[in-house]
Amino acid sequence: MRQEDVERLHAESRVHPVHAPEADGAGEVPMITLGGVQVSVYVVLDPDGEARMRLSVDLDEASPDLLNSAGVLPAELLMGGQRVWWGS
Repeated sequence: MRQEDVERLHAESRVHPVHAPEADGAGEVPMITLGGVQVSVYVVLDPDGEARMRLSVDLDEASPDLLNSAGVLPAELLMGGQRVWWGS
């Protein structure tokens, strides 16, 4: 992939203010689509009523351009600017 391809994917991304995620009682939540990958971040309540931030990533329609030679999407998760997870 080239830098131009990355810039094209970013330019083609879409923000969806609300959509209905899997049936987890969250209601409608915001989502972004980038390269066919759908990412939602939303708040759910645990059984004790504590709020929890949930990050949901759906890879069913991921662009083949994003997948590595094993057909897996390499990913990295940053929290507070710190890398807390990376892999594929």
